[in-house]
Amino acid sequence: MLISGLYLVTGRELLPEGVTYLASLEESLRDGNVSIVQIREKNACYDEFLQIATESLEVCDRYNVTMIINDNLEVALALPERVGLHVGQDDENFDVVRERLGPNRVIGISVHTVDEARAALNTSADYAGVGPCWSTTSKAGIRKEDVLMLDGTREVVAALAASQSETVGAHSRLPCVLIGGLNLHTAMRTLIASVSARNAPDGIAVISAIVARKDPSNAAAELHAVIEAYHAECTRRRSSTATSTLAATQALPTPFASSTDLSKAVSELLKAYHTVYNRETRSDDATNVCITRPLVQTITSHVSSNFSANVALAFSASPIMSHEADEALSLSEAIGALVLNIGTINQEARQGMALAGPAANEKGTPIVLDPVGVGATNFRQEVTNDILNHTQVTLIKGNASEISALVGSSEARAQGVDSIGSLSNPGDLAAQLAVQEGALVLLTGEVDYLTNGEIVIESRCGTMLLGRVTATGCSLGVVVAASLAAAKSSYNINLGSAQVQRITPPRTHHFLLVGALMGVLAFTIAAERASLSPRVAGPGTFIPAFLDEIAALTPQTLQDYSDRVRVYKR
Repeated sequence: MLISGLYLVTGRELLPEGVTYLASLEESLRDGNVSIVQIREKNACYDEFLQIATESLEVCDRYNVTMIINDNLEVALALPERVGLHVGQDDENFDVVRERLGPNRVIGISVHTVDEARAALNTSADYAGVGPCWSTTSKAGIRKEDVLMLDGTREVVAALAASQSETVGAHSRLPCVLIGGLNLHTAMRTLIASVSARNAPDGIAVISAIVARKDPSNAAAELHAVIEAYHAECTRRRSSTATSTLAATQALPTPFASSTDLSKAVSELLKAYHTVYNRETRSDDATNVCITRPLVQTITSHVSSNFSANVALAFSASPIMSHEADEALSLSEAIGALVLNIGTINQEARQGMALAGPAANEKGTPIVLDPVGVGATNFRQEVTNDILNHTQVTLIKGNASEISALVGSSEARAQGVDSIGSLSNPGDLAAQLAVQEGALVLLTGEVDYLTNGEIVIESRCGTMLLGRVTATGCSLGVVVAASLAAAKSSYNINLGSAQVQRITPPRTHHFLLVGALMGVLAFTIAAERASLSPRVAGPGTFIPAFLDEIAALTPQTLQDYSDRVRVYKR
């Protein structure tokens, strides 16, 4: 039997008021989006469980869906052989279960650790359930330390496939589904992040994401679409790996074929967007401007708010530094971009982000995430995962340690909000995160790397003075956000609703790279030019000169630095 796709675990206690169990089950299955159903009844006696299972089997048979019994061997034995059983680590001995059920029944096993996964390879199990990936209220007794998150899930999934050097037991690979806290928001990033060179998950198991919905057929269809998109991405990766030599020589799409073409596209976008401050006339020149000045909402630390707002104004954007959850929905109607910065994270900011992010998604508004110091503490990691689990961001900006932490690499580590160590292949690591999160990624440093997972752009502009004053990293996020808004307008990019972005993520819109690069170049070139000004003697005089350079930046100036930009295919 093929274990793949969407696996539904029932939970009558989660049904919405007025919805009956069998009606919900039938609606979940009727369109063919669910592959397997597990009947879970933790508090039912034998007779009640058997009755529910018998009625459920009639529905499953009607739609040709495999049915599994959760953790009740006697109920499974009372049902036809086509009904399987799922057992946990604390349930009956697996060999005893197999002996009593016989060789033909489908039996699944829960695994929570690498050791349990390796042990499962030596059983006659047909598949494994890996979890809990995230915290969930659907199952009692899950402790914080039990939650696998992305790194742990990837490690357990990898252990369900034997390496070439290992002695093969009953299985060389055990099919698996992920479970625990998976829903429309978390499914894609968890699936993608669980893929390794050794193994990949086959699907997901959900409870409340379908059962708790009043429209379970729609819920199942939405989740099925996410899983299909995941499998398509896996197929694309395998194809890309198999033809890597050919892919590396294929021409990049316009305007990414050369750094000259790309710099020209960026300059044209700047011409249409930026109102240049003319130093000679001491006035604004908006002669070529045809893009409306974007309103950029920024939820950031109070330390950086003032400087970030001034940088936004200098770069022809209108800043609003609002953390208020109460106005997040109203603001989503007006803003052109949103910045989520966790530099100083408090309850007010978290509540604001939790509402502002999804609201911006529904409007198709570009969102920049700056996960400041994400690798420094578990708290920051949790906050960042919360954001990524409820918001599809358009671009993630971070230094080496921050990007490493999000990918699960230990090459660079955090010292507070600073990065210690270096990366062997920064562009590839950033591209890996782009695929994982469906977003553009900007890895900042002495060399900046910008990628959508397929195209990598290197930029070698800037000055060390950017690291000598506070809030420059935060304000870069604001400039990039404004630039994404400009690209969205200029290229008529439709990011779509939150659901659309989960299937067709922002990273697939290539021309967003032009906007993001405009922000990076405008910021770093202005900083470099300011550092060379005769009136700049150090960090204190650098800031006003930097603002002046941003305001006065011209399209020609950007083109003059085209030799500092390199673009290539991953």
